[in-house]
Amino acid sequence: MNWCSRRELCVSDMRMRLKKLEVDDNSIKKIIAKLIEENFINEERFVRAFVNDKLKFQKWGIDKIKNALYIKKITTELIKEVISEIDKNQYITQLSEIAKQKVKYIKASSDFEREQKLLRFLASKGVSGEDAYKVLKNIKKLD
Repeated sequence: MNWCSRRELCVSDMRMRLKKLEVDDNSIKKIIAKLIEENFINEERFVRAFVNDKLKFQKWGIDKIKNALYIKKITTELIKEVISEIDKNQYITQLSEIAKQKVKYIKASSDFEREQKLLRFLASKGVSGEDAYKVLKNIKKLD
């Protein structure tokens, strides 16, 4: 319970931690059931906190967040529900700010090369192609 009180955890994270401590599978199921019952583990609360933190602090794109949640075995429905609540305009604005900072440090011989490098950077952040082009268009408007 101490782990759960420090930060949000999902079921798969807790299962992994318990397996590292060499707890048997039957006990793991009982422990996780008790933690869910006592509301120490709540998948929806975890997903909301995870999405918020990755967007605001680590500046991840939606695709990268989705993939990380799939790896943690979060249900597709819950992922879609929480992702759909993201304000797209604010998201694009935030990405545009990051991209503007990045453009200052990109060395390129042409505008085309600079745009390609910026698109690759955004892709590495987990930004979809559609959103990356919106960001590119947004940056061009600001110049």
